[in-house]
Order: sequence, then structure tokens, then C-alpha cells
Amino acid sequence: MPFSNKDSISSANTLLLSEELAYDKVMLAQEFEQLFSSFTDEQHSVFEEIIEAVDKNNGGVFFVYGYGDTGKTYLWKTLCASIRSQGKIVLSVASSGIASLLLSGGRTAHSRFHIPINLVDDSFCYINPDSDLACLLRETSLIIWDEAPMVHKHGFEALDISLKDILTSALGASSDLPFGGKVIVIGGDFRQILPVVPGGSRQQIVNSCLSSSYIWRNCKVLKLTKNMRLTTSNHSTEIQQAQIFAQWLLDIGEGNVGGTNDGEAQIEIPEDLLIRHSCDPNYEL
Repeated sequence: MPFSNKDSISSANTLLLSEELAYDKVMLAQEFEQLFSSFTDEQHSVFEEIIEAVDKNNGGVFFVYGYGDTGKTYLWKTLCASIRSQGKIVLSVASSGIASLLLSGGRTAHSRFHIPINLVDDSFCYINPDSDLACLLRETSLIIWDEAPMVHKHGFEALDISLKDILTSALGASSDLPFGGKVIVIGGDFRQILPVVPGGSRQQIVNSCLSSSYIWRNCKVLKLTKNMRLTTSNHSTEIQQAQIFAQWLLDIGEGNVGGTNDGEAQIEIPEDLLIRHSCDPNYEL
């Protein structure tokens, strides 16, 4: 069997780079202007802080914390459009397949970074320092990881270890910066789904979260608190209904509904959200 020549290897190593650099920069610049013009003050502040870190290229770990409808996905889309319109690379990933579909060029984190399924405290990503993925990661300006609280802390630590290793082999010097000095934006809401620990106690589940990792002390928390759904409607009735529903969801997440509990509680669903005895649920809605 003949050996691959150096040109074919080089071509293979640039395949992922070519895919990430193939975006229409003019179209993305126009998209960015449109998205940016609709930002809230909070989104504008968070955006500027992240972009400043990308421009300085000195690394940085940010956790964008916000409940549903505060515009996290909108922020990711704007960041991607801004950076890609400059010919730079953004890798956008999510902890679940459904969430990744909402991201521009999205993939699951496990698929993109080759994170092991069965994680332990010394796990690492299966990325060869000479591979095309390693080459892509070296050229990446920003990593966005959505729905992060769903993943066990060892998943983030595995990526941290692997990026440090990859960038050390490229630069010839060790890096103590988190994720090897790459700017990474992690987003989500700890009120929602936490990592699944089979048979785990409440304490074990909490201990598996990102906030219990050594990485958390390097995270700068940026908060989004304004519900964007309330700013897109001109009807007072719709705004009031959306506000009541948003507050109800927030109260569930904060543990303010169902009384005191030790991890289990009975929550009464509002009457207007119930579907009763109907052959056509959509009609009842």
C-alpha cells in the first residue's frame, strides 16, 4: 500500500480550516449590523467585553448567565457574525444536539472536541496534536459553548487539558492560562438541567457541575436579565401574559413554587397551560 505524500497530508489538514473560513464575509457583516442594532443595553455590554478579549488575544473565560428568553442565542449569533465577517474562526458548540441546531455552524461539544462519553477526573479529548482538528483549534479566535450546565465538569476539564497540550506543542512553551489561552464563552442557566449522575445524590450532582470545577474560579460571570420577548410585542395583553409565564418559570427554577422540599416537590401547573380532554391539542391551545 503506497504512503501518503506530504502534499496530500497538508491538504487534509486544511480541510476543516477551509470549511470554517468559507463564510460570506460581506453577508455576515450586513447580518451583524442588523443584529447589533437590536441589542439591549445588557447584551451590548456583554458583547463588547467578549470582543475586547478576542481582539487582545490573551485568553479569557466568560460565563453568560441568563434564564430563557434573555437573548443568549441571539448574542451567540451576533458574535459569530461579527468575528466571521473579519475572516476569523468561531467554533460554536452546545451540550445537546437540539441546542446545537440553533447555533450558526453549530455542533455538539462531544462531536467537535472528541470528548469521551465516560468521563473521569483525568479524562482528556482524543485530539492528536498533528491532526486537522488541532490545526483548526490553534487558529480559532473564539469558542462558544451553549447549555453548558448540562455537561459534567470533567468534560470542561478534559478540553482545558487538551487545549493546553495542543498549544504547548505548537508554541514550544507551557501555558498556565485556562484552555491554553483561547477565549471561551460558556452559557446557560443552572436552574435548568444539570449533569446526569446515575444513582447520584443531590450533593454528587451539585459537585459534578461546572461551578464545582477548578475552572470556575477563572470564569468571569456576565448576566443577562432582561426578557427579550417582552420587548418584541406591542400588545399589552401579550406582554402581561409573557411576563407572568416568565416569572412562573423563574420561580420554579429558584425553588419558590411547591413549598419547601428536599429535591422533590409537587408543582401546580396554571389552568391556562393545561390541555384537557381534547382530540386536537393544537385546537385547544
